[in-house]
Amino acid sequence: MDIIKIIRYLASIYPIDLPAYGELLRSYTNDVFLISTPSKQYVLKAYKETWRKEQEIEYEVALLNHLVRKGLRVSNPIMGNDGRYVHPLEMLNGKCNVVLFEYAEGKKPTPPFSLELYREFGVAIARMHTMSSDFESDFQRSPLNLKYLVDTPVSLVLSLFDENEDRLFLCELAKQITVKMNELDRYGLDWGPIHGDATLDNLHVTDDGQIILYDFDSGGPGWRASDLQGWAKNDNEYADKWRMFQDGYRSIRQLKEVELQAAPYLHLSWEIWGIKVDLEQRILKQGTEKTASYIQKQLRSLRENREILLS
Repeated sequence: MDIIKIIRYLASIYPIDLPAYGELLRSYTNDVFLISTPSKQYVLKAYKETWRKEQEIEYEVALLNHLVRKGLRVSNPIMGNDGRYVHPLEMLNGKCNVVLFEYAEGKKPTPPFSLELYREFGVAIARMHTMSSDFESDFQRSPLNLKYLVDTPVSLVLSLFDENEDRLFLCELAKQITVKMNELDRYGLDWGPIHGDATLDNLHVTDDGQIILYDFDSGGPGWRASDLQGWAKNDNEYADKWRMFQDGYRSIRQLKEVELQAAPYLHLSWEIWGIKVDLEQRILKQGTEKTASYIQKQLRSLRENREILLS
């Protein structure tokens, strides 16, 4: 990664101080860099073309700007000198679009995670859902529905192996999720912009206990129950923390029982979607043997989680 080239590029389009230094934090669907200057720090996200098209990135930026105007604490996108937020850049691994973000104030929480942290997390997610309810944009992201989360990923996975028992399990799981979600949706599941990866990995906590959300890259229009920590259902270790998350959420926004019923099904849906992302972004290029081994491992995990979450 040519970090010197990136710094020069940033200095030409953003109002940042020099000298600036860059460090690669993560490389997966995006390359994420920490940019440090004499006065402050930033996060640069380089969206690979295989992951996000320009319009999809503009949707994320527009949503964040909407939330900022509403008063939600998020990692703000920064406008370039040309009045734009999204800029093209030629990287060593191909073309991408980049967005510069303010570095979120505070720090990522570390264990042991307190009950109060989970309550404030619930407050932050409820505020995000409430403040985004009137969000409108000319830019589009694919709806995070069952076709996106389950049908398309399952079709990809089934095309890659022929083990009958595993194929039957995956098809049965997909059908179980679809039937239940269609049933619950008839009772009025809340739909609107979601974070899409609402975990403690994607927030900072300030010294005075405020939560700042970041990394909305997986988000878009979807069922709000996707952000409700459905993985914690039937997990005795996290029972009190999930209850506190719900209490925090309810202090801001109505939380219907049907949403909590949908949350574990949606968690499994997102796990299925994650398999597709992994396959397309890194596994398939490793060859047939690695792909088969990866799929077997993920299906074992799905079996275990279905047993826990849907029992």
